[in-house]
Amino acid sequence: MSDDLQGQRAYVLEKTYTGQMDWSLFFVYSRREHIRSLLRDLFLDNPDPNVIAGQISMHDDGESADLWLIEHGRRTGQVDLRPFIQESNEGGIDIDWPAFDAAVPAALAGTPLQHGEALQLREAKMDFQNTISELGNLYPDHPVSYGMQVWVDGVMSNQPYEVYTDPDPESA
Repeated sequence: MSDDLQGQRAYVLEKTYTGQMDWSLFFVYSRREHIRSLLRDLFLDNPDPNVIAGQISMHDDGESADLWLIEHGRRTGQVDLRPFIQESNEGGIDIDWPAFDAAVPAALAGTPLQHGEALQLREAKMDFQNTISELGNLYPDHPVSYGMQVWVDGVMSNQPYEVYTDPDPESA
């Protein structure tokens, strides 16, 4: 592993749901704005109203929404996004963007993770011990990559691309 890869930075949104089937979604991007766009898609603007309804239902049922801050290949912070996502009086969802901006750093230190790259976590087991994250269990055998992935029953796939709008699509 090169020093450059060890220096990667990324925002990793991990949404874990425990129910009839346990699964984790990983959204791995290099800019805060990507996470903001993703939250808008998940809860407000997705073209499929069933996706939004499903996200609201899972949110209400206790799905986690942990944003892991990765700088220089190490976890440097965690922001629980659940408190910023609340039901509105009209039955929809409101996102407290000022609180989001106050809690989530606008920039992280390190080389930004890019399309096609796997996130190299230097000390995943140690950095994620005593957390509810699956990341410590996945590394080093199953690293997450830039973009969206789902982890179900020991298999990682890019299935979420079919359901969610990618906030940073790769150029054609």
